Amino acid sequence: MSETGPPQEPEVEILSSQPEAYDDAGNAAVLPAESVLPEQALERIEEWKKKHDELKDKLLWMAADFDNYKKRALKEKEEFLKFSHASVLKEFLVVVDNLERAVSSIPADDQDKGFLALKQGVELTLKQFQSVLEKNGVSKVKTVGEKFDPRFHEVMFQEETDKFPDETVMEELQSGYLLHERVLRPALVKVAKNHKGGG
Repeated sequence: MSETGPPQEPEVEILSSQPEAYDDAGNAAVLPAESVLPEQALERIEEWKKKHDELKDKLLWMAADFDNYKKRALKEKEEFLKFSHASVLKEFLVVVDNLERAVSSIPADDQDKGFLALKQGVELTLKQFQSVLEKNGVSKVKTVGEKFDPRFHEVMFQEETDKFPDETVMEELQSGYLLHERVLRPALVKVAKNHKGGG
């Protein structure tokens, strides 16, 4: 009988304390404890943060530009709608002029019933036209007694006089009209001219 002792544990050889990893071919390889150095990681974070901030700024600018574009487009649409019927309203002014001439041509002291009835009918029609114009934003340009303004008045005559200050509208020859704040038609006027320069 041979003597047998307790079984002995196999010896294990420790090759490295580093964690094992495998390359693409499946071979064991030892990697360093940190594959990316902390300084390199911080540089990458800063680089991505910079790119993020730049992109964010671009998006904010694009959003602001688009918002401005929408506001401009809306304003242009409102302006178009506000003044789109200007040419039609201008045609109505000719009719109003003729009605005003018809009313002024009938003598005020004429008591003929036929003339009075005609005058009342013309005045009523004139008021209706004026009402339609007002509803559409049309108003008369101020003239007599006002300082001449080339934006609203067109000089047809000048008269030397000391009764009015220089460049004051003395007489309205044809009414002028505004459509909202724009001139639809300038007023034709007679303007005072004197050597005192307004006195």
